[in-house]
Amino acid sequence: MKKSDSHSFVLKNVNSFLKNSLLPFLSFLVIVFASALLTSCEILKTKTPAPEIVTPAGTKVYNPKTGRYEFPTEVTGKMDTVQWTDAGAAANDPIGSDSTQYLEGEPEIPDPNAGNNGTGILATYNVAIMIPFNADKVNTLEGGIHSSSMPSLHFYEGAKLALDELANEGANFNVSVMDTKRSETETSSILNRSALLNAHLIIGPYSSKPLEKVANFAKANQKTLISPVNTSRNITTENPFYLQANPSLQSHCEAIMKHALSQYSADQIVLVVRDKGAEVNRLKYFQDTHKLISGIGAAPLREYRIDPVVAQEFGELELSPYIKKGQTTVFIVPSYSNETFVSNLMRQVEIAKGRNEVVMYGMPRWMEFERISLDYFENLQLHVSSANFVDKEDLKIKEFMTKFYESYGSLPKEDVFQGYDLTLYTGRQLMKHGVNFKDVIDTEGGQMLSIKFEFERLVTPEDAANERFDKIDYIENKYVNILKFEDYHFQKVN
Repeated sequence: MKKSDSHSFVLKNVNSFLKNSLLPFLSFLVIVFASALLTSCEILKTKTPAPEIVTPAGTKVYNPKTGRYEFPTEVTGKMDTVQWTDAGAAANDPIGSDSTQYLEGEPEIPDPNAGNNGTGILATYNVAIMIPFNADKVNTLEGGIHSSSMPSLHFYEGAKLALDELANEGANFNVSVMDTKRSETETSSILNRSALLNAHLIIGPYSSKPLEKVANFAKANQKTLISPVNTSRNITTENPFYLQANPSLQSHCEAIMKHALSQYSADQIVLVVRDKGAEVNRLKYFQDTHKLISGIGAAPLREYRIDPVVAQEFGELELSPYIKKGQTTVFIVPSYSNETFVSNLMRQVEIAKGRNEVVMYGMPRWMEFERISLDYFENLQLHVSSANFVDKEDLKIKEFMTKFYESYGSLPKEDVFQGYDLTLYTGRQLMKHGVNFKDVIDTEGGQMLSIKFEFERLVTPEDAANERFDKIDYIENKYVNILKFEDYHFQKVN
């Protein structure tokens, strides 16, 4: 597989950091850029220039005297195509740089339907990965990698392993990797590069504003774009080229409601929120899903709206009227990240329930809470939704963890699994269906190591009401895991 992993960043002063880092596999070559060159369109060359490059007008040869690529005046024999190879682990740097992508020249924009009689099946595919490595935020004082760089580095490590696996399966990808720095300006400048104009698949960015720019670019240029982490439903509209791998908040709410109704009756369920706009608005997702499952004539689910001040200041809550005597009471609490409120609520539910059984459903961020006793999780049979789940008892997970440790010298983080799963899944879709794989993605479900893909084409309510199902708003992976805290650890139950 040919790779042109191109990056706009390097990291420095890592020796002292790596001794205590969770990433002993990272040791990066220090390259100091002069500040004047940071705004230049060219990057300091770290490789010997390629002897020749192929342009739409013909082959140019590098002239060491002028430092430029020129058309040869004499031809003495057949010129071979330059072959680029991965430096491998011996290079001790998971991020390479291909300076040829910054050379001047008119970019050649391929026909997205070209190849194999218009099927979009090509011999080689160009993949662009745009994620925020934040190379400009290197921790120079402590000699380490900035914390904001870690998620992207983990994601990329997983992607690298997936690309190696795809190569073994016969894939031929040209991969360009770029640092968006979570900047709209930086992202806009990247969109002018030939690596994006020639891309058949774009992965990233993370943040909403840069992602909006790339989504507009993908729509205008008919490039398939897959968002790896963003969950917003407001990134783009009427854009069939936009794939969202991470389920939206609405999808999480719908999945929780479906699971609760599959286990309990509607009269056992109580929706609990603080009386604040964002949380109150989420109630509609649950009520609408309830109507869809139970029928339009079904009575609405009970709701308990708590005064925000009382909730925050550990005030007494009126929970007794909602407890079903002799039955199981199900509290669904779509509060995303307020640990203080959730802690107070769980404490008072534990007291109010007495000998009655209670089941509580919460949001993904609850798994990161550190101040709540795990006894509450266990006693209240806590369920949470999650876009991904790593079952460390699964044989495939164990094998992957071993493989990752052998490659990088540490155990993989959650972002590693995401990078691996997303890259391997989309890479295989490219190989199987070509550049138009988005057109059949809703029929290509797949269970990867930590993510299950079940893409659906979404249309606006107006278009759905008018049966205009061909007007796709965007395509979203709707699958959400439901995890139960049992025996003091989370287990998948759906």
